[in-house]
Amino acid sequence: MNSNAKAYKWSIIDRVSVAALNFGGNIILARMLTTADFGLLAMIAIFVALAQDISGCGLADGLIQKSKPTDEDYSTVFVFNAAFGLFFGLSFFFGAPLVARFFGHEELTAIMRVLGVCFFFQSMSFVQETRLRKELEMKKICFVRVGATLTAITLGIILASLGFGWWALVSTQILLLLFTFCYCIIATRWFPRIAFSKKSFHDLFGFGIHLAIAYISNVIGKNVNTFLLGKFFTPAASGLYYQGAKLANVPFQVIDQSVNNSFFVVASNESAPDSQRSLIRNMFSMVVGINGALLFLLLVIAGPAIIALYGDKWAESIPLFRILAVAEFLFCLKSFFQAVCKVHASTVFVRNLCIIQVIVQILLLALSIAFFRDILVIVWIQVACEFLSVAVYAVKFKKLTLQPLHSIFAAACRSLGLPVLGAVCAIAAVTAVDSLISLPAIVNCLIIAAVYAVSVIGGGEVSRPAVYVALRNHFRKH
Repeated sequence: MNSNAKAYKWSIIDRVSVAALNFGGNIILARMLTTADFGLLAMIAIFVALAQDISGCGLADGLIQKSKPTDEDYSTVFVFNAAFGLFFGLSFFFGAPLVARFFGHEELTAIMRVLGVCFFFQSMSFVQETRLRKELEMKKICFVRVGATLTAITLGIILASLGFGWWALVSTQILLLLFTFCYCIIATRWFPRIAFSKKSFHDLFGFGIHLAIAYISNVIGKNVNTFLLGKFFTPAASGLYYQGAKLANVPFQVIDQSVNNSFFVVASNESAPDSQRSLIRNMFSMVVGINGALLFLLLVIAGPAIIALYGDKWAESIPLFRILAVAEFLFCLKSFFQAVCKVHASTVFVRNLCIIQVIVQILLLALSIAFFRDILVIVWIQVACEFLSVAVYAVKFKKLTLQPLHSIFAAACRSLGLPVLGAVCAIAAVTAVDSLISLPAIVNCLIIAAVYAVSVIGGGEVSRPAVYVALRNHFRKH
């Protein structure tokens, strides 16, 4: 249990540190660059995300789910990933002119060709990082990711200050993967052999392919909006959506990857069925409570925070950010349910549901483009599809954990009680202050954050819900 606690601790430190660096770097770059600069990257985000997910084919999950993966397993995955990295790098190079003509922006040719280099470096560091995850070496992963992020963002900001525009954004992505590879080699002092086993690949691929299809569906669902906006709207509109999506994604991604990645490893290593079910049930309440606290804080602080940090030119992204925050909250719940399904080897179910979700979403988006051409409608469709998917996963969760649906719903409501209280108190406080005096946006942010924190902590100390007590005891201990 001690090693499990340390795994969660360093995973959280890793994700929070990386998110803070990305957040700070994004603020600086957003003030230095234009909305159109970000819009160009948004147009091809779906291609980049798809290439990154397909190249792994879910084999990392296969390595983690396997009780004792061998060096032959790791080498097989390395060779496979390297081959796919080369394939996608060449695809980006030769397909770039077609994509540029589709969107009507010739700059995309150079952007895509340079980004093709990313896949080579990603494939080189993929296995090392997976091996560290399997061995719960979260401390080493933390140093690798934080060091690579800090180096890449620093160099990206320098390029932006020298007037390189969107090239600074492109270079940041390439440098991140390059330094991740270099630091992985330094941290592990291990490199896989160039060997390929058909048997090993068959075993890992059989488990991972269903998850790979599910991940691809998730990527399409999260990035199809930027694809459509790039085609039917202006680069500036795409940039506003892209920035709103990134702002909403970063904090939730911290929790998702900090908790769910480690949870999957810990739950997979738990062999006793009753203990495993108890672990999963407790983690569900924790996931809802933590993500809910973040969601309601972001909803109430969004307006003044975006103005204070990014400036008035990003004000139109505020309503998009709020809706996308709801979508990210639902995505985190879905990600947790998917982790539970992976623990129980229900990968086919995950695959099928993800495919159905993305098909429904694309059909609804096609109708919205044909009849509305409204960016808010596009975003609400994403929320609706995530909600329906979470509802279906809840039914599957009921069967896997032997927990009644009403009990699952009640646990979720109890976990959200304090966040709702904090949001109501924060809105009331800032409204009362605004009626008396007009304050700068940054001051309103501080008032909202302070009232929200006091309300949540105070309410927790009075009502003592299980999730709050567990988190308080954890932080006091560590």
